[in-house]
Amino acid sequence: PGEPRMIKRILLIAAVAAFAGATFTTPAQAAHCPKDVKKIKAALSMIKDAKMMTMAKDAANEGLALHKAKKHGEAIKVLHAAMEKNGIKH
Repeated sequence: PGEPRMIKRILLIAAVAAFAGATFTTPAQAAHCPKDVKKIKAALSMIKDAKMMTMAKDAANEGLALHKAKKHGEAIKVLHAAMEKNGIKH
């Protein structure tokens, strides 16, 4: 008899947690994107390989475009991948 109530309670808690997670992580991610773009652009002068420099510039531009489109999670993935490939700390 108590199982349906327990399942509803678990689903409600999961929904609230998911909403809260999306609500509280997006603003943090939104502020993070431009900082990573600045770090990449600041490091461009130290990148000697032309292909790596082009990749870093493209990643910075793509990350900024994703940020403006409010796709912060995707932007961070792109930016962090470029930073890791070029040895830039984030």
